Formats: sequence, structure tokens, C-alpha cells
Amino acid sequence: FSQPSMSSPAMVLADRDRNNEWFDFARSCLSDSKWEMAANRPEASLSHRTCPWGGHLIRFDSRKLFIQNAPENPRDFLVRPEVRAMYEGSEIKVQWRETLAPGEAVLERSTSMWVMKMASVLFGNFQGLSNFFYDSLPTLARHQLRRDFPESGDCTYVGQECLLISRREPGERSRFQVVLVFRTPEDRWAHWAWPLYAMITDMYYKAMVRFLNRPEAQDMRATDSNFYLVLAMRSFNRGPPMIPHRGTDPAEITISSGQDMGLASWSRFCSSRKGFVLAEYLKVFVEKLGYNLQTYETLDSCKLVPYQCVVKRSDWEQLRESFTLAFRLQKAAYRRANGGKMAPSLVEDAEAHWTAHGKYGNGCFLNSQSEALPQATMIKTVVRNTFLELEEDLAGNDEDDRPMRRTKSDALSDALSL
Repeated sequence: FSQPSMSSPAMVLADRDRNNEWFDFARSCLSDSKWEMAANRPEASLSHRTCPWGGHLIRFDSRKLFIQNAPENPRDFLVRPEVRAMYEGSEIKVQWRETLAPGEAVLERSTSMWVMKMASVLFGNFQGLSNFFYDSLPTLARHQLRRDFPESGDCTYVGQECLLISRREPGERSRFQVVLVFRTPEDRWAHWAWPLYAMITDMYYKAMVRFLNRPEAQDMRATDSNFYLVLAMRSFNRGPPMIPHRGTDPAEITISSGQDMGLASWSRFCSSRKGFVLAEYLKVFVEKLGYNLQTYETLDSCKLVPYQCVVKRSDWEQLRESFTLAFRLQKAAYRRANGGKMAPSLVEDAEAHWTAHGKYGNGCFLNSQSEALPQATMIKTVVRNTFLELEEDLAGNDEDDRPMRRTKSDALSDALSL
């Protein structure tokens, strides 16, 4: 068994395009329109139809599934693929290969679940279904999560020719509708097996209840809720922030307070792109300090405004202290360069704001924040946790210059897998 490298641009693009086809089709999976019913039981149904991009689609629709300790926000019911790979390992074996962005990762998966083995007998052609059905050999694919999709509160996971959607039942706290749809390569249906479909549907429902309530499900959600951190920059309306100066060219600004740390020389940050992008700035800043930090401009397939970015929380905590000391000197250099008492500040655990086209589809919240360089009065970012701010650094009269107290960091929250 061999699999082409996921780092191949052609394979990455092909997998992204296929995942987008699944996401575009997600809303149709929640409606019975154009689906042919094979079995309709009190708690679940089995239906099928021709796949718009080739092959055949099989859908299991489970209703009123009881979930122990269900997440407070239903959008957190499913977990990101990179977190999922940390926990799976018995009947479904998942190995992490690469994180492309928060909520988007390359995984290797194999399964020995009986329900998959039965599906390969009823719906497969015994020739090329290792990318979903029962197979002991691992298969490489791009897995992706979207939250508040296709409607607010929903959660949709796509990977390996399969789609999973969760939706909280109206008026219920702990009961969910869960829709599983997978594709077979041939556009055919096993009519000969119709006497078995009611029994299979009931068995599938019971298996799904056990699977979604397995002990590690709650641990996955807890890990997922605390896995990433949204950072936001504010109060830099007098020009881009500064970065440590390295090289033989004369520095723009020199501050004596930075001499002990080797950070006396500073230059204005010049983006290689149009306008300021926090993800790029932070990456360059920590590199000047001798560290590496992976920053992201998207979260669960949604594009953040330029003055926000996402980092892995554990990575940030490792260099946070060094960054804070250096960033305090950056403030001094910024004030020296511009005059006055205003200087950029960095917000941890900020509420994510999306670009005008950053959120997907109807039913999802579009944010009206501008993509332009934010003014101090415009970025009243909601702060859930910590300001990298010291009281002596803030002495202005503007509302944005009021001292902020440091508070404790958040805890955890959500998870699940296909």
C-alpha cells in the first residue's frame, strides 16, 4: 500500500476542492428531499441517492441522541481533526500527519469497526473502498471542521469521502441529531438487502450512542476548547508596530532600556503584503528573538481580520514570558518614534472577528469589522482573559489607555470524532 505525499500541491488542492463539495452539499443532507428512504425507524433512518459529483451517497440520520455532559454550546459538539488524532486508537486508529490550519489537518486513518465491515458488504464493490470502509491499512486524507455551519449552532466535519453533521434538537439540552453521509464510488444500491435495512438502522443508532458517549469524548472536547488561542493587536493607529532591528543598516529608533537584553535597536515593521497582518508580524517578531512560532490567519475555515491571528496555546505559553519582556520594549520604541503615550498592545483570548468574506454561507455570523488598519476606538475587542499590558505602560486619558488587570487563563471544553 502506498499513498502520495499530502504535501504535494496537486493532492492538497484536490482534497480541498472535494471537501468544499461536501460542505456545499451539507445543507441537502439535513433535508429528506431527493433522498430515497430505505428504512425509517423511530430514532433513525437510512436513505440514499446519486452523488452529484459521481458515485452513490448513503445517509444515516440519527435523531434525539442522548449525550452525557453535552457541551453548553452545540457548535462545540465535534472536535477538530488534529485533536481527534490525539485520542483515537482502538477500533478507529487515527494518526496526525500535518496541521494545515486550526480545524484542518492531514490524518491517516484505518478502522475495524463492525459497522464499517458490514457497510463494505452491503454497499461496497470490494475493490477500492479502503478510503472509508473496513480496512486495516491506513489512508491519508485532509480532514476539516466547520462550526456554526450550515446553520448557527451546527457543527460539520468532512474527511475521507464522508460528512458528519451535529445539530442540537430544539428545546433539548442533551439530545442531538447526528447525520452521517458517505460516498461509494459506484452509483448503485443493494436492493437485494432491503429486509436487513431496518435492523441495520437500529444497530447503527445504538452503536452511535455508545460511540458518542465513550469516556474519551469529554476529554477530547476539553482539550479542543483550550487547544488554540486568538491574539489581537490594538492601539497602533499611528503606524505599524516596531520589531527588533538586526543587521548593519542604521536602526530607526534606539532605546537605552533595551541594552541589557540586546534590544536597544528597533525598526518599523514593513509587511511583505498589503496592509498590516498580525500573523506575519508575530512570526517575524519572535524570529528576531530566536524563536519559532506557527501563526494562523484562519480558525475552523473562517478568515480572521488582519489584526487577529491564532496560535497553539502550548506554543505560546512556552515563549510568552520572553515575548512580554521584548514587547514592553517595543512599546517604548513606538512611543519614542511617534511621541505621546499611546502604543500597541496585544490581547490574549480575544473574541474572534471575521473578515467581510471570512465566514461561510447563510446562518453563520458575519462580522462587520473592517479589514483596514483599525483605529483605537474601533477595536474594542472583547477580552476573555489576559492583556499583555502593564499599568505603568498606560497613562493616557483615552478609554483605550486605561490600565488593564491581568486575570487568570481560561479552562477547557469540547471534542468528538467520526
